[in-house]
Amino acid sequence: MECVHDQNCSIHIGEGAVSLADDIPLRQEDRNCIILCEENAADLILPILGDRCPNLRKQPLYYLNAREQDKQVSSLIPLWKAWETDGIDRRTLVINIGGGVLCDMGGFAASVFKRGIPFVNIPTTLLSMADASVGGKTAVNLDETKNVIGTFSRPEAVLIDPVFLETLPEKEFLSGMAELIKMQWIANPDFSIDRTEECFSSRAMLSDLLLSAIEQKARITAMDFKEGNIRKILNFGHTFGHAFEALALKRKQKITHGEAIAHGMTCELYLSWLMTGFDRGKFETCSAWIRKHYGIFQFSRHEIPDLIAYMKTDKKSIEGKVYPILLPAFGQCRFTQAVPESLLEKTLSAYPFF
Repeated sequence: MECVHDQNCSIHIGEGAVSLADDIPLRQEDRNCIILCEENAADLILPILGDRCPNLRKQPLYYLNAREQDKQVSSLIPLWKAWETDGIDRRTLVINIGGGVLCDMGGFAASVFKRGIPFVNIPTTLLSMADASVGGKTAVNLDETKNVIGTFSRPEAVLIDPVFLETLPEKEFLSGMAELIKMQWIANPDFSIDRTEECFSSRAMLSDLLLSAIEQKARITAMDFKEGNIRKILNFGHTFGHAFEALALKRKQKITHGEAIAHGMTCELYLSWLMTGFDRGKFETCSAWIRKHYGIFQFSRHEIPDLIAYMKTDKKSIEGKVYPILLPAFGQCRFTQAVPESLLEKTLSAYPFF
């Protein structure tokens, strides 16, 4: 088992990590413990947790509908009312167990209740292991605008156990892979796109990629916790990706976060070729790889203004100016270059580029 430190948060990664949660109720006599679980995945999650953490079976259990369409402040009001009725206070530790939406919502719910109660994340999907559970961001959406309401609040610990990946659907595996590849593209100048395919057949390589992504994210967030500077590079693919997610929400269309970010990365690599000289051949190889595994995100020309409008209202935009993350090369990122609307439109008009 590996342990990565993200300031005062310990991230335990490997077989048996979830079992560490069983000691939590016993650590402090004056502290209570509750569990917040993803309702639509409880039948898969709770048996694993119960088998490995018998002490947690005795703790109060709360549920959330952790779907993207439920990721709103209004969905948390019943939970907060239940916590208030049950006497949950600052001596209570919340254990969030579920995917990325659950970690985002549970972290936010804990970080603002009674002005902040402590929490631990146990992510159960590849995407939440690589992204939502690590780095100290919590959030909910505002209607279709992604993650615009939230806090910077680190969990006390993150327990990442591959046991939860054994029943992961292929769609969720692909969603997580997009985040792992994103980290390689922004942080590893020596990463070869030709090796990317190996991730789909090699569990050992997947474990290495996951550990590398977490180490890189912890390193970056330690330097810039509240995203005033270098942490912005973690948003590679998100400017366009969040717009795709917003449009999908408006349409009531299902799309995973990772799928949207994969399509967003393709768009931002295209912009990088236009604006920073990213190698054309590598862009074409990466774009073809994304299309092979994630298909394309369908939209019509008359929806392009809506997509640009979503980008302008994204939390990363400043005074209506859009700042996608641009890559001059793998392992190099620019995050201070505003992109004119004409180039955003050109990129969306050229998509899917083949």
